[in-house]
Amino acid sequence: MEGRLRGLGASLEAQVEQCYGLQDVALEDLKVAVNDVFAVTTPHGRFALKLYHRHPRDIADVQWELDLVLHLVKRGAPVVEPVAGHRGYVESFWLDGRERVGALFVWADGGTPKPDHSTYVLLGRAAAQIHQAADTFTSPLPRHRYDYDADVLIDDQLRRMERHLTEAKRWHEIVALGERLKQSLAQPGLDRGVCHMDLTLGNVHQSGPTIAVFDFDSAGRCWRAHEPYGVLRFSAAYFLDWLAGYRSIRPFGEADERAVPAFAIVGDLRIVAWKLGVAESSRRAPRLTADDLPGVVDGWLAWERQHLRGRP
Repeated sequence: MEGRLRGLGASLEAQVEQCYGLQDVALEDLKVAVNDVFAVTTPHGRFALKLYHRHPRDIADVQWELDLVLHLVKRGAPVVEPVAGHRGYVESFWLDGRERVGALFVWADGGTPKPDHSTYVLLGRAAAQIHQAADTFTSPLPRHRYDYDADVLIDDQLRRMERHLTEAKRWHEIVALGERLKQSLAQPGLDRGVCHMDLTLGNVHQSGPTIAVFDFDSAGRCWRAHEPYGVLRFSAAYFLDWLAGYRSIRPFGEADERAVPAFAIVGDLRIVAWKLGVAESSRRAPRLTADDLPGVVDGWLAWERQHLRGRP
């Protein structure tokens, strides 16, 4: 661990102490897949340190994310609060001989919740509170891929996977599926606004009846029907719980509800591209190969036949 946390001239622990005025810092690498995240233990409390990879995240991009989180905190959304350092909420660190942009957050009480009906009611409420608070958020700063449109969610993912899908002899089939999905996204009346974009149980901590959301790394403007797609893919019953929780705070229209099954495929495109190692945020060895894609594609088409065919 000592070699892993050794920077240029000063250890990462010492840098954290200097930036945030902390003492006796101990770090634990949480081995998060996309960014480097450390549990920070001090006599003054526990925190989470997030170090971003510079591609595709630059300082302005990270500052946009922190500004969003602060906006949500001020408006009562259940999100984990960032901690200001000597230079603001975005600091620079050296790790493995490279400068890294980072941010410190208060450690969320509790832990990753188990899936049950009450948990998904809380998750739906949290999504609604985030959406409601984010409706008034504005920023002059640039945000990488801030606007998730059909090109970003569908066309770009297919371009990234083209070689693998061609090797699997499923390319033309998936291009046609992509066109059908874009028709679903083009339906009028769908709500759009800033979304978390990865609001799963893995990105929340629950303590008793309260939930705290973190990791806004992918946040941006999208269709709100994208937010619960993973819940629907996991369980239709839990999706109804999510809807009940969401609608206790703000409306989730009938058109949005009808669109969620389409996003169950659209959202999975990004996940499969990441697992193939072709996404911008792919850092580790690929978890999927072209040999795995026929089964994946068959699953998408089966989902479409069950949930989307014949719908307006």
